[in-house]
Amino acid sequence: MIRSICIYLFCSFAFFDCFGQQDTTATKNGMALDDPSNFLTRITIFSELQQMKNDEFLNITTVRSIVAIGKRFTTRLDVPIVYNSTPLPGSDSYGLGDISVRLLGYRIYGSPKSVLLTSVEFSFNTAQSPLLGTGKNAVIPTVSYSWLFPKKRTILALSFQQFYSLWGDDDRKDFSFTRLQGYHIKAWSKKVWTVVLPELYIDHFSGGMSMNLEAKIAYRITGRLAAGANGGVGLFGDHPARYKWTSEVGLQYLLIRKGKK
Repeated sequence: MIRSICIYLFCSFAFFDCFGQQDTTATKNGMALDDPSNFLTRITIFSELQQMKNDEFLNITTVRSIVAIGKRFTTRLDVPIVYNSTPLPGSDSYGLGDISVRLLGYRIYGSPKSVLLTSVEFSFNTAQSPLLGTGKNAVIPTVSYSWLFPKKRTILALSFQQFYSLWGDDDRKDFSFTRLQGYHIKAWSKKVWTVVLPELYIDHFSGGMSMNLEAKIAYRITGRLAAGANGGVGLFGDHPARYKWTSEVGLQYLLIRKGKK
């Protein structure tokens, strides 16, 4: 299922975020954690529940580690555990999903008010069941750009991701699609911020478009620990990443409290 790749690269958010989620230009407010161009070494655990278009339920719990290497490079590892209900009684599936790795994230340009980042990510066919993954290995080149507006305590960001299936199960469909993801990140205080996240999928095989819309509220518990919750709805389209609704909770711990200059 393509959704198990998309979920945390995308996703979702840089704080939680499927498939997600590029690692700001702001370190004084917790909103920096959700900026897709953020370079902060951290570990995150988050769990998302979705009702899909066919009324199946997906629950994906992911452990994510992000490591900043110097001022320009970053790596990321996502390990998902997936539960997939099915319409047939007794046929539910649970186990390891598709592991994804960002081999290299590179900050092309950075200033106090804007950042341009590019990265190459791979998703691997590691799922324990066909119901828990795509059945394909995939490459995901990504470009993201962020703008900081200090007086308004706001970050705007745009992320472009291209998903290509490479090889894997010959009985599973290949895929090629683009995900455009926008971010509106607003700090209401030093501890509370919100994120509005529209995401558009363009399927290059069918030519169709699909869209989800998510919103999140996050709270910085301590200087290193933050928690968040978000929900979303599918607006239109037939892409496998489009759901009826989603909800997510997560915790994030900063291992090194260092942002970019």
